[in-house]
Amino acid sequence: MPVPRETQWRIDEHTKIKHAILRAYLAAWFPILTSRHTRVVYVDGFSGPGRYVDGEPGSPLIALDVAKSFKKQLPANVVFLFVDKEAERVEHLKKELAVLALPETFHVDAEVGRFNEVFSPLLDDLEHTGGQLAPAFVFMDPFGFSGVPFALVERILKNRHAEVFITFMVNAVQRFIDHPFEQIRAEIVSLFGTDEVEGVVARSGERTEALRALYQRQLSSRAKFVRSFEVRDLPGRVLYHLFFASNHPLGHLKMKEAMWSVDPSGGFRFVDDTDRDQLVLLDEDPAERLVKQLAREYSGKEVLAEHVLRRVADDTPFVHKHARAALKLMEARGLTQVAATKVTGEKRKKGTFPDGAALTFN
Repeated sequence: MPVPRETQWRIDEHTKIKHAILRAYLAAWFPILTSRHTRVVYVDGFSGPGRYVDGEPGSPLIALDVAKSFKKQLPANVVFLFVDKEAERVEHLKKELAVLALPETFHVDAEVGRFNEVFSPLLDDLEHTGGQLAPAFVFMDPFGFSGVPFALVERILKNRHAEVFITFMVNAVQRFIDHPFEQIRAEIVSLFGTDEVEGVVARSGERTEALRALYQRQLSSRAKFVRSFEVRDLPGRVLYHLFFASNHPLGHLKMKEAMWSVDPSGGFRFVDDTDRDQLVLLDEDPAERLVKQLAREYSGKEVLAEHVLRRVADDTPFVHKHARAALKLMEARGLTQVAATKVTGEKRKKGTFPDGAALTFN
């Protein structure tokens, strides 16, 4: 969509999908992190006014709604930082925040400014004192490609418990990558954190994919787990990519579960980009797809069930329920033999794959 000039604007369908993923992930993130830490941080670097013109909540109100929706109050202090460069939008957001009934443990701040200029000084202070950012989820959802320099993303990910969720506007990048204005080209180099992006200009037919792959490589050099999903419309036009980066396997798994939970209807689909040679559409049967992958990888081997589940969670687009469904199909088809008892000597119920169950792949 064009960059809105108004204080509020109408929500579009692909933004609804993005918000559904955000809501689903935060529903897992808040209780997990607050049960393990005394303070967690949610940051929205491009917050907008908080509500769309027809009344739908924006990402700041979604985050607050999820955080206060649990039956038991979250057992930690939760800091919310909302940033937007447009003063009118921040004023509107503050009015929305003022009418909310929030727990005393919620600390909410809405600031006017460019995200990089607001958040970098906070990281400076931490680095100066040798501190670490509290467990944080940083959502960066720009309309274009400016305001999310890779140097900032890198600094965030240096903090052990920090995760980023980024809207990567690849269409805007590929349109402006060879712009005659040096300042615009410099913004693109800043986005990627490397002048290697300038070499993409000559690849006219593969430009979009080359840009996506380069950004994923950059994130993968700073985070152990990187998940990239492509959002596109019916004619197959790529709208943008959603990138998630984390150093924690549980966060990675929960983000994948959030993405799989979104119904890919209304003309939008998610395509996992972990391996462009093996794209995974959410409207395909994941269990059947995984049967083939597991058969290739484990042929002739004997492994424990938990090894397979961990491998699927960490290194594939799939989640545990897909792995169990695939193993159940393989056992029923005789592709895998599963010991009747676990290594501990306990009996195993057929069709289940608990820890300690030994699997032999034909």
